[in-house]
Amino acid sequence: MSDAAETTLAAPVVGNRSKGLQVRLRRGDFIMLAVFVVAVLTMPWWLVWIAGYEALATKIVIWAIFALGFDILLGFTGYLSFGHAAFFGSAAYITGLSLKHLGPDIIPAMALSFACLLVISFLLGVVTLRRTGIYFSILTLAFAEMAHALVLSSTLQQWTGGDNGLTGLPSPTLLGMRMHGLTMFYFAAAILIVAFFIALIIRRSPFGLILRSVKENPMRLEYTGVNVFAYKIAGFVISAIYAGVAGSLMVIYEPYVATKYIHWSTSGEVVIMSVIGGVGTLIGPMIGATFMLYFENVVQAFIGEQWKLVLGIIFVAIVIFLPGGFADLGRRLGRTLGHKVRARRHNVPDMAPAADEDRRRRRIDREQQE
Repeated sequence: MSDAAETTLAAPVVGNRSKGLQVRLRRGDFIMLAVFVVAVLTMPWWLVWIAGYEALATKIVIWAIFALGFDILLGFTGYLSFGHAAFFGSAAYITGLSLKHLGPDIIPAMALSFACLLVISFLLGVVTLRRTGIYFSILTLAFAEMAHALVLSSTLQQWTGGDNGLTGLPSPTLLGMRMHGLTMFYFAAAILIVAFFIALIIRRSPFGLILRSVKENPMRLEYTGVNVFAYKIAGFVISAIYAGVAGSLMVIYEPYVATKYIHWSTSGEVVIMSVIGGVGTLIGPMIGATFMLYFENVVQAFIGEQWKLVLGIIFVAIVIFLPGGFADLGRRLGRTLGHKVRARRHNVPDMAPAADEDRRRRRIDREQQE
């Protein structure tokens, strides 16, 4: 079998022009998925070898789900959200309230959180996605801050716990089995693996192609008859659901809901993870999440209180010298060793220099003709 070999997944769709929706996963996708599965499932062991600890693996897996979903929005559609903490935190509070008042079983808690996030993300997407660029980012930030203020307000303090967060939660269980230690890790790891596989399918599907086209030229899509707004809503909701699942898992992992979960700084952390790892690569933001959490929980023990300064320097260096993130480092090494590696567009700037220069020249030509 050649490297170009592909596996086709077919799903029925309604329409006269096609009998099926074909999703072609390449051989490389399956190899990457296999390596990813092995790396995730063995994380509690190899993390200890590099001075980490077993419990950190669960937190890394949860944040990897968050970062993966964020990449579906930012990496595919190009929409930078500073309000994803609203979904992460809302799911955490809904899950926590369910565990506290309905019982310790996580299935109804996660189901209720999922249903609520569908409604919240759809309504928020309808409002915010009518704007693009910095206006979209500011709108999402504003809604997230309103959600944070609502959680801290005296009106909901008896439910949310105010500044103290939501406390007094029972130990979560799954069909009577307590969720802690390796049991919790493998539950979260299974969700991450499924989430990554779904993200791969989305990327290789016509739906994912349209999402990426939204980033490139939404106006041209409109001219071809595509309902661009509907696709943006779908991508936004999917990304929010990933964030919500991560928020629910965080409460199951640590039966306590901190107000930080819904604070804007949580949104900032996932943005940094994505840029460090490599926006638009799916695997990159998860690498960024692993690096950030390892740096915060392990490396800081060696460098002390200045760890944030060092992390900031690393972030600036990556943006300037490695704009493709850690995921692009492998491509550069491959080209250095003489292998044929397909180049990809950098994360910073969003548009490749050649394309930007070509657009600038066309604009100057139009101005001269006028």
